[in-house]
Amino acid sequence: MPEMNYSKKLRGWSLHDADKAGQLLEVTCQFCRTTYRYFPRDLLKLTTNISLDRLPSRFRCQRCDRADYVSLKVVQLWGSEYGKLTVRRLVKINTVKKPIWEDGVL
Repeated sequence: MPEMNYSKKLRGWSLHDADKAGQLLEVTCQFCRTTYRYFPRDLLKLTTNISLDRLPSRFRCQRCDRADYVSLKVVQLWGSEYGKLTVRRLVKINTVKKPIWEDGVL
């Protein structure tokens, strides 16, 4: 039996569902092989409750600055992994005010 496409599995699962299940989101850049893990609750502070198949398009690799090689995987935590996995936590959000000017005739 052929395997189901992983992105189709993520289509029915949202950030809120992953948070309630106690899962981690593992974002990997396939170009430079960098992996970061996030708590879904931290990502819910930055975006709305979207399905997980649309989430990789909102990421950009911080190492190589590419967005087209980013993939997402849902990780279920096991007892032996506590204290060993590195997870990125949201510390604070900075809002940048940027003025937009328009030239007009007096």
